[in-house]
Amino acid sequence: MKSTKVPGKKLELFKKNWIQLVTMTVIFVIAVFLVYKTTIVTRMVMPRVETAIKAEEGKYLRLESGDFLEQTFRYRSDELLCAGTKISLEESILKDLVANKERRDLGVIHINILDAAEQGTSLMQGDYQVYLLEDGQNLLASFLGRQTGWEGKELILTLRAEDLNPDIGLKIGISEKAAEEASLRVNGEQVSENINLITAGHQFLYWKQWFVFGAAVVYLLLAGTYFLLAVFRKRPEQVFLFTGTLLALLYLLLLPPLAVPDEEVHFKEAYYHLNRLMGKQQTEGTVLMDTEDFHGMQEFETTPSLCEYDRLKEAVFRKGREAGVTEVDRFDTQAPMVTYFPGMAGIFLGKALGLNGVMVIVLGRICSVLFYLFTMYWVIRLMPMGKGAAFIMAILPMTIQQCCSYSYDSVVIEFALLYLAVLFGLIYKNQPIKKWQVILYVLFMVMLSICKGGTYMPLCLLTMLIPISRFRDKKQKWIFVGTMAFIAVSAFLSSTLGYVLYVAAPTQEQAANSYLAGEAYGAAGLLKEPLTFIYLSVRTLFLSGDGFLETMLGMQLGWLNIFVSRFVIYGLLLLMVLSVLRCEGRENMEITPGQKLFYALVSLMPLGMVLVSMFMSWTPKNSTEIAGIQGRYLLPALPVFLMLFPNRNIILKRDNSRAYMFLAVCLQCAAIYGILLSLERVL
Repeated sequence: MKSTKVPGKKLELFKKNWIQLVTMTVIFVIAVFLVYKTTIVTRMVMPRVETAIKAEEGKYLRLESGDFLEQTFRYRSDELLCAGTKISLEESILKDLVANKERRDLGVIHINILDAAEQGTSLMQGDYQVYLLEDGQNLLASFLGRQTGWEGKELILTLRAEDLNPDIGLKIGISEKAAEEASLRVNGEQVSENINLITAGHQFLYWKQWFVFGAAVVYLLLAGTYFLLAVFRKRPEQVFLFTGTLLALLYLLLLPPLAVPDEEVHFKEAYYHLNRLMGKQQTEGTVLMDTEDFHGMQEFETTPSLCEYDRLKEAVFRKGREAGVTEVDRFDTQAPMVTYFPGMAGIFLGKALGLNGVMVIVLGRICSVLFYLFTMYWVIRLMPMGKGAAFIMAILPMTIQQCCSYSYDSVVIEFALLYLAVLFGLIYKNQPIKKWQVILYVLFMVMLSICKGGTYMPLCLLTMLIPISRFRDKKQKWIFVGTMAFIAVSAFLSSTLGYVLYVAAPTQEQAANSYLAGEAYGAAGLLKEPLTFIYLSVRTLFLSGDGFLETMLGMQLGWLNIFVSRFVIYGLLLLMVLSVLRCEGRENMEITPGQKLFYALVSLMPLGMVLVSMFMSWTPKNSTEIAGIQGRYLLPALPVFLMLFPNRNIILKRDNSRAYMFLAVCLQCAAIYGILLSLERVL
């Protein structure tokens, strides 16, 4: 009887796993079909608008009545739908002329595309009545149907202004930089500039190939995570190495370089610090960048475009580096060099391997991902409880977005979580303090003290919660607490005080060059108008508090223009809360009411410091809210906030932390779909 029960038990588990896998696969196939129909098909037929010649900011060619422009260029793709340029005009004047004088004879712009090889044969043309135009409008000449076979052909874009009203100030953006195989003639005379040039085709059949690849990666993510959690019963940190790698890969593909807030600034800072290590002399306020890497950076915008995916794909196979060095303006983030080490390593390796500029940028992002995987592995491993919550925290949309970029926020978040993991081990593990714990504790505490102007220093107050039982006696504990406080304050004063003074009391020159050019409150405004600060803080929290929570977890990615469903965000939050609740059959750490009160106070302190900092440096004096607060600033305090939820009166009957982890991965797949949909709106 005993021998027959064991096989039956194994067979039952086998059936359960197969049922779950088949169910997951069926749901996945249905989801893949819906995603294909709702995003990929529409993207394949969406016109691919590309700026063949980009105008320089603030540089224009003003059109006068009778002007005739001929822009010669060589088309690079097979299919051509339309071509043209973008105009600028005084829209208010135009509306006054149309509305008040009821005039419609403000002029006409004739646009024509000619085939240079066929003696200027007209291919497509269009006429635009000036009274119907808008500022920033594209003037395009289009084919009636789909046309192919244009790759490598020389074309001529002509513009003729007829009876143009001079009051409108109609202009076309120009570039003074030389463009390959392009030239401009204005009224028959050759000029050195080129006008802004836009072309469009479909060219998105490769989206189907990307979709197949992406679907395979997502299914591998789901199936692999399931097997590691449910079948092989691997530890959460081991599962994370697999799951985090695939999620980071998907985010790297979806979010091109510079799509993460301030990533260009952080890329320049990483480059600047690498130059310092290599002994290169740089002028104050600038960074010396290889021309190849500078041009690679220029290929990307802060808002993703469809063309950028083309460039990424083409850059993988492009070899060689352009010679020369370019001096580029930089903004000093005041962040310590150590927070840029992952990006610096990628830039150094990319240049050493002779990669092109785009791949150098990508390699820096990959190094940031590797650092994220290493640090989060140890965060989950060192956590004495709530490993499931730590796993979910490590795969939040905001966490992964930041780790896939040059942003030093990622490194700061990772060090803060490492600090808390070591701290919770000192508080809740019933064993004497070990030397390696003290070394790690000091290291991560120093990092908290020198980053972000000391915003996360309040977390160091949690040192006082380490019980006396971890020491020889009460005296040794308070010596330890005092020593840690001295080290934290010393690190802060030695490296971060200058930044705090810059925010609180900038010099006249610093204030003039700051974001608000001296119009912020500053420390004087905070001391003079404390009630105004309290009023704005309360108003900000009531109006935007939910937004801070949602963006902390990752509801708005990129420059707040890529959206993830609230269902996903609050689902992830719920799973984290469930993962820290007490349950039968699992060792639980006792959290006393006094500790919870202290956790509540400490978790609010970083928010208070962010409010103070943003009030002084980013809030104009006529504002009705405190400006500049981003939810990601509060992410390091999230583990402390979660410590408020374990309750001796709420005990779960089963330990479902593995199920919560898998559900979190499923929600991440829904988040990826949300990113895909949002990109369609901003591409």
